[in-house]
Amino acid sequence: MSVATGRLAAGADRALAALEPELIRWRREIHAHPEPGFEEHATAELMAARLGGLGLAVRTGIAGTGVIADLDGALPGPRVLLRAELDALPVRETTGLEFAADGPAGHLCGHDAHLAALAGVASVLAARREALPGSVRFCLQPAEELLAGAAPMVAAGVLDGVGMVVGAHVLSGVPYGTVSANPGTVLAGADFFRLVVVGGAGHAGTPGQFSDAILAAAHVMTALQSAAAQETPMGEALVVAIGSVRAGTAANAAPEDAVLLGNLRWFDPALGEYARRRVAEVAAGVAGALGCSTRLEWTGHAPVLANDAALAATAEAAIGAAGLATVVHAPPLSASDDFAEFSTRVPGVFLGVGCGTGASAPHHHPMFAIDERAVLLTARVECRVLLALLGTA
Repeated sequence: MSVATGRLAAGADRALAALEPELIRWRREIHAHPEPGFEEHATAELMAARLGGLGLAVRTGIAGTGVIADLDGALPGPRVLLRAELDALPVRETTGLEFAADGPAGHLCGHDAHLAALAGVASVLAARREALPGSVRFCLQPAEELLAGAAPMVAAGVLDGVGMVVGAHVLSGVPYGTVSANPGTVLAGADFFRLVVVGGAGHAGTPGQFSDAILAAAHVMTALQSAAAQETPMGEALVVAIGSVRAGTAANAAPEDAVLLGNLRWFDPALGEYARRRVAEVAAGVAGALGCSTRLEWTGHAPVLANDAALAATAEAAIGAAGLATVVHAPPLSASDDFAEFSTRVPGVFLGVGCGTGASAPHHHPMFAIDERAVLLTARVECRVLLALLGTA
């Protein structure tokens, strides 16, 4: 990093610290109004207005609800993309916080913190564009929780002209003041699916007159878990999980079908391909043995997320030199993020920012909450890393 870029980073860092009350207010405003994937209309409008008000060139409606905003510096340099996620989970929040969401969706993963941090970075860099080398593309992505938003944004051209990509995610299992900056593998690859087990509707008191979709679905779930346990080679990792089971509306009426929503997690793409094939085979075989049929749809995908080693080293050096946090190399997590759709095409770095409170509920839990100091820390880390990449490229 040059002396000039170092001065720019220090000034931006001080400005972010002064902006912390606003960052918290923005995060709470977003938190109170969550929207699930591809329905983030108000969140996208809010972010587009905030970034547009800074004089950035804003484009909306990308991949449905996605937003990008370009900040061009006055000095020559590369273009780096910074991503945050617009969507919440379709899970009701039960934290009891004064700004808690009141409805069927909730920001129970931290995307609200990411959005506020990105808005803070945009604010301080826009005020310093005359000293900024290169340009920053701020990317607000829909439907990360569905693993379905990044790929259509790539198809829409959001990586055009981009040389590097940066992302960050708060982590409730990591204490505040810690940042993970792994070289290499960070998160697992994943596939989401919707499996419909089709039987025959009828009176629940007349077995033998119809094929029981609920019974078949229960056996399918057990068989999928058993196949994963028995067929995964030693030393390999594979998760097969069902997150939703929906069937029927009455105790005495058998429904025509049962719907399972599930996911696979893997680190070896070949194992992921094998697992996708086996889900189809096992489900069809077990359901067929019980007189039912299946319809399988793959609804989301993320490659394995791996950090570029050189970018991870630059990020670690920038964070450490500024004394922002303790930098660690954490083991890869079996969670997934379709930020990998960006970083498999362009060199990228994805950082984990500790937000744990000591008694934090896990991500996606109705009681998930963060240490709000992590909002400012995320913004400071992102800003330092962006400027380090812009200043050394």
